[in-house]
Amino acid sequence: MFPISRPFFRFLQRALSMLLAALLALEPLGAARAAEALPNLGDNASDDLSPLQERKLGEEIMREAREQGDVYDDPESTEYLNRFGEILIQHAPPSPQSFEFFLVQDPNINAFALPGGFIGVNTGLIISTQTEGELASVMGHEMGHVIQHHIARGAQQDKQAALIALAAAILGFIAMAKSNNPNGGEAAVFMGQNYMLQTQLAFSRDAEREADRVGFQILEDSGFDPNSMTSFFSHLQKATAIYENGAPEWMRDHPMTSERIADIQNRIGDAHYRQRLDSVDFQLIRARLRALQDVTVQGLIDARTQFQDQAHTGNYPSEAAVHYGLSVVLLKQEDMVGAQNELDKAQALLKEANPILLSQGIQIAILKKQPDLAVSLADAARTHFPQSRSLAGYYAEALQAAGRYDDEIRFLRDQVTMYRTEPRLYALLAKAYAAKGEAMMEHQALAENYYLRGSVSAAIEQLQFARRASNGDFYELSQIDARLRELQAEWLDIKKDKTEFGKTVLGG
Repeated sequence: MFPISRPFFRFLQRALSMLLAALLALEPLGAARAAEALPNLGDNASDDLSPLQERKLGEEIMREAREQGDVYDDPESTEYLNRFGEILIQHAPPSPQSFEFFLVQDPNINAFALPGGFIGVNTGLIISTQTEGELASVMGHEMGHVIQHHIARGAQQDKQAALIALAAAILGFIAMAKSNNPNGGEAAVFMGQNYMLQTQLAFSRDAEREADRVGFQILEDSGFDPNSMTSFFSHLQKATAIYENGAPEWMRDHPMTSERIADIQNRIGDAHYRQRLDSVDFQLIRARLRALQDVTVQGLIDARTQFQDQAHTGNYPSEAAVHYGLSVVLLKQEDMVGAQNELDKAQALLKEANPILLSQGIQIAILKKQPDLAVSLADAARTHFPQSRSLAGYYAEALQAAGRYDDEIRFLRDQVTMYRTEPRLYALLAKAYAAKGEAMMEHQALAENYYLRGSVSAAIEQLQFARRASNGDFYELSQIDARLRELQAEWLDIKKDKTEFGKTVLGG
């Protein structure tokens, strides 16, 4: 079992609360009041948690996670993660859910599957993996939980255990809210979670074994070396030895790592060794996340020292990645000259255009107050990589730095039409409208930014500001009114669900 950090703890809180709501809603008799008070998750006549119900649960968890800032919104890293995830999806068995991958800035070695196909990956996991195959083995394992419908299957095993865990969770939330020492509250929540996990939650030992086997198949079919899974487990065993040695096997919700290694080795059998080279982007993103893992003054000093030591000793898998990592650190330290020098070294080593390095060059030019150069670099980058979402955002930032607000607005309006789920684009659009003094359009764009970041109430407030602005025509105001009514109805449903769920559980 991993040490659980605060970002992941918040995810567990949300996942537990939403899943227990679904469990209560699925009680066939004796909980009619509870079922009436819960979100409308679909047909309650079935004893199974349907794919639609799971997806709605996952979407609500993700909405709250985004609102709390738990989702790490780094454009380059998120783009890499989802592009890599697509490779695995193409070679995965049929799934009851579509997949969506997201990052959590957390140094612990972990990944997790939420209801509905949402898969979180800690930045610490990517940094710690030695090869792209190891990363594929972990992501494939989490995809296995979704493909095998583990959450829905486990939800039916013991609803009584869920009710006990729910009571413990609520007591924990109350303790954390009212006490100056949140550790006691966390302990209560963990006790409830552990009880439920050990008795009926999806991620049991059997489920873990099953997910290992599905992940192994995805790994192999994607062309990665099957031994990558055992090599990662070996690293994991060293990292978590203190936790594994602290409790007997029958008390664990995961199989012993040594047992999992043996199981996968049996599956490898006579499989041929495969040497799939890591992508350049994998090594660059590992370096980027290492540089950004701790952006305090001391954290940046430590990262800089580590990269400099690697460059001096030659102890690295990619020399270009070391120089890029240094460039990222130096840019954070506002050493633009040093950042550019290290970026030039990385680019010279790769000898070909790379969207991650091109993004870094654009950012350096913007911060050096060279907007025309930034636009020129961004234009060239988008010619090479027209599908890159991160580069699209940096192109808009370059136009903004150059004061080309009309060009930026035209570009971003096209982008948000094609890609409606990217809050970064709406935030940039709002800034462009603000620069032009178009208050109504600014608030309208901010509303969509807040909505996509999970804050429905803030989105409503921005639309109300937009409605009061006087520079809109009848058609624009009608659009705002329609969107405002839509979000107000959604917000009322959210508040109703939360209030009635609390009354039901607390006996109000």
